[in-house]
Amino acid sequence: MGSVTKLQVCNLSLSLIGAKNITLAELTTPVTEESKRIAATYTFIRDEVLMEHPWTFSQKRAALVDMTRTERDDWVTATVYTYNALVVQIAYDPTLAKYYKLLVTHTASALFATDLALNYWQLYTSWLTSTVYAKGAKVYNSGVEYSCLVQHTSGTFATDLTSVYWVATELITDMDDEITNIFYLPTDILRINKLSDEDAAYEIIGNRLYVDADALSIKYTYSNDDPTLYSPLFVMALATRLAAEICFNIAQSAVKSRDILEKYESIDLRRAMAADSSQGSPEELDMTEWEESKL
Repeated sequence: MGSVTKLQVCNLSLSLIGAKNITLAELTTPVTEESKRIAATYTFIRDEVLMEHPWTFSQKRAALVDMTRTERDDWVTATVYTYNALVVQIAYDPTLAKYYKLLVTHTASALFATDLALNYWQLYTSWLTSTVYAKGAKVYNSGVEYSCLVQHTSGTFATDLTSVYWVATELITDMDDEITNIFYLPTDILRINKLSDEDAAYEIIGNRLYVDADALSIKYTYSNDDPTLYSPLFVMALATRLAAEICFNIAQSAVKSRDILEKYESIDLRRAMAADSSQGSPEELDMTEWEESKL
């Protein structure tokens, strides 16, 4: 670990090609061919190298947010309802719908108002402004159920939704499998390395994790864009991989590009991985399907 900057990583890669260095300003406003190639490829190559191995400096643990839609039914008279059941009133107009959760197991009377007056039901949480919401909380807004992704104090719902504080819940489609819940994956995730439930059956689709578990935590590799956290050998590996990617466009040499890539694969990457693995117990990777889904 040190005070390495993105500019130093980029110029190290250019030096491996024998190309001219770029300036700090060119990282944001590319002018030369070198800076344009760096700008076009750096982020993709950085994430590719981060995905090669569960680097100790690029790991996070997270309890995933369950975004499975809560089961709900229209309230019907003379029906036996059990504790915690969820029903909807005025279902014909979703924007006016009200959702209620059952407090007492009972048989519904002729009128919902009667059961409501007996305190059999309580209004299921509707979104409110100026309210502290915890990660994982569920609310209704305009007839749609949402799961809270980030603890926050609510402002306007539209603003909070744009800030990705909420995600609309989703139904489990019947696919004749064991899937029971849908979890939202973090936006900075590159690769899942471990599940809290090692025996869980799962499927990854987009940024959703479909699994047969009611609660789930993961350990994952994230898109770490802070070079000061990188190990020296990782910096070298990243610079070499970046050089191999941009070499042909700058040096017009397929041979040099191939040689640099071979150096990355056979020397620099292996040295970096070996050094990183010595920092703790080797990570057993559970989620090979994650890598397959990225191909």
